[in-house]
Amino acid sequence: QGLVDMPPNDVHPTSFKDFVLDAVRDIPGVSHELIEGDELRAKGYGLLWATGKCAVSPPCLLVLTHKGSEASRKGVALVGKGITFDTGGAALKSRDGMIGMKRDMGGAAGMFGAFLALAKSGGLPSGRPLHCVLCVAENAIGPAAFLQDDILSCYSGLTVEINNTDAEGRLVLSDGVSHVAKHLDCDIVADMATLTGAQGISTGTHHGLIVATDEHLERDVIAAGKHSGDMVHPGIFAPEILMHEFDSDFADMRNSVKNRSNAQSSCAGLFIYRHLTHCGYTGRWLHIDMAYPSHEPLGNFATGWGVGLLT
Repeated sequence: QGLVDMPPNDVHPTSFKDFVLDAVRDIPGVSHELIEGDELRAKGYGLLWATGKCAVSPPCLLVLTHKGSEASRKGVALVGKGITFDTGGAALKSRDGMIGMKRDMGGAAGMFGAFLALAKSGGLPSGRPLHCVLCVAENAIGPAAFLQDDILSCYSGLTVEINNTDAEGRLVLSDGVSHVAKHLDCDIVADMATLTGAQGISTGTHHGLIVATDEHLERDVIAAGKHSGDMVHPGIFAPEILMHEFDSDFADMRNSVKNRSNAQSSCAGLFIYRHLTHCGYTGRWLHIDMAYPSHEPLGNFATGWGVGLLT
């Protein structure tokens, strides 16, 4: 809650990164990997780098790992959107629409809160490795900002035509889940974000929207939401029906839907899923959009939503 409520002149990619590393420094069994600034571009994380390259504070991919007591087993990955402020970029938000965009890192804050709670209590009860992948950037506006019509190369190997710089959350998360698929031996990947304004229309102010690859996972998460108070309701997992919304004449896909009336919150999750599976991942996947539950029940204040659900 404190992270999400802090102003963007205090919480920017560098200070967020520093806070996280300081918080986990003395926890047994926790290690980290950091890819930051131009190193992201050099290593192929073109989506995360493009989103944050215009800001004074450089973007970063911060990977935390709790090795668990059974390190030989497949792990669980929590991937969070950490946009510390979202101007909309070249698709600039209005004055009123920009107010509150300090909260656009609520997904990363929630994922980190869950990781911290679990790591401090000794890790997952199963003993499996637990990873937390934080995709941190500021979507700023300036001469170096990425633009509509740009075509970006992604860590998944796909290319993306930008038709909305204000649909940046799915970009950074796509590089994050691709990192999981390529470098972390996991069979459960969950991503969480304040991703779409349409989430509130789909599932309201108190229920997050989830998209899951199998019905059992969907049911388990709904039950966890009822138990924790971080309630959720399922969206649509139908890539064979919805993925055409991202068709592009110039790249593998666009980053924003053609038809904003066609389940766009579910589509946004499926954009991330395509990158994950393009890397060869065949395990279980969960997407959580918590744009409204992250703050709306308390008005201007963060709720801490997601930590209870995930723990």
